Amino acid sequence: MSEESAPTIEVERDHMSLPFRLGDIELSTAFEGRFMGGGFIDTVRREWLFQFRLARAEWTRDYYVALLFGTLALLFGSVSPELLSGGDAALVGVGGVMAISGFQYFQLLISVLLWCWFVFQGWQLFPVMRTHLISLVVLWNGLMLAQIFFHSKNATFPSQLNLADMMEGTLLYLVVFFFMFYFWKAVVETRDLHVEINHVHEDVRVMEAEMAEHSLTGWTIIFAGWLVLIITSTWAGVHHVAELNETNIGALVLHLITGVASLPIFFFLLWYPQRMLGQDANVTTRAAIDAALEMAESTSSYRADARCPDCEAPSPLTRTPSGEVAASCLTTGCNASVVVGMVCDSCKNVMPTRLQCTSCGVNAPAMDYFPDQEAW
Repeated sequence: MSEESAPTIEVERDHMSLPFRLGDIELSTAFEGRFMGGGFIDTVRREWLFQFRLARAEWTRDYYVALLFGTLALLFGSVSPELLSGGDAALVGVGGVMAISGFQYFQLLISVLLWCWFVFQGWQLFPVMRTHLISLVVLWNGLMLAQIFFHSKNATFPSQLNLADMMEGTLLYLVVFFFMFYFWKAVVETRDLHVEINHVHEDVRVMEAEMAEHSLTGWTIIFAGWLVLIITSTWAGVHHVAELNETNIGALVLHLITGVASLPIFFFLLWYPQRMLGQDANVTTRAAIDAALEMAESTSSYRADARCPDCEAPSPLTRTPSGEVAASCLTTGCNASVVVGMVCDSCKNVMPTRLQCTSCGVNAPAMDYFPDQEAW
């Protein structure tokens, strides 16, 4: 088995240029065989160790500078006398924003600018994941908005909750989790397609080994953990403001801890798929790829496989984007493409609906030159 797997390792090293492989990682203590599920735990531990070592080796100064800006943005937006006191509940909307003055208003502006710079840095660092970067940031804010809906009628949420008051927040949560699932599915299916294209092999065992090298089990668990962190962070932040209690800062501390912890994990969720799939990857679902291919085929002109219904000789007939049959004008000196049965724009002659085969001379309807599967 070791002799059979050696060539696969060399191919993988050349393809990915990794300093080490997942299969090279060894655990000092193994749980496999000690209790049920020990093998799965070892698999996850091995992936996490591999991912941590790879990130430590490849994350540059730009990553940590961007995370520093994100941390400062969170702190500037969360720690201020205005938020610590809960603000004035009588002021809402634009009036509440305009009531912020002095250093608190300056803090608000600095926080917004730092968040924008944090997102911009992520845009530069993760070119393959740019769309997903923006979508995750929007969804993150969607969770915050959902918590505002939850707390608007019940400041002590989730205690004393009333299901009738949770409609807006619950609907928003369903939308957020749908698109979070879409993000996870896009990464997983793009990984599957990457292995099928770049690591195809006639030996099934080699393909299984390559799929194991590209495993996303540990990444998926981290993604689930990140969701827990941002849900906790958004709840704690809104809960602190909703309580209007200056002496109770436990929720604010929880908001800061979980918020700061979620930032490097957020970068990891974007970095690892990009590192695995390469700079030329298009991270999307198979359904989206198939739909794009069908759309491209339906919106472009192409020469159909038209043949004479009698002698099977190739015919110059073509299809238009709308599926109509077209041919070169039969008038001498006019080569314009005309839909059969329509008037030529150049010579004003009508293109007949029946055409004669140049090979055998048979005269047949234009539609008969296309096989049945080409009929629209």
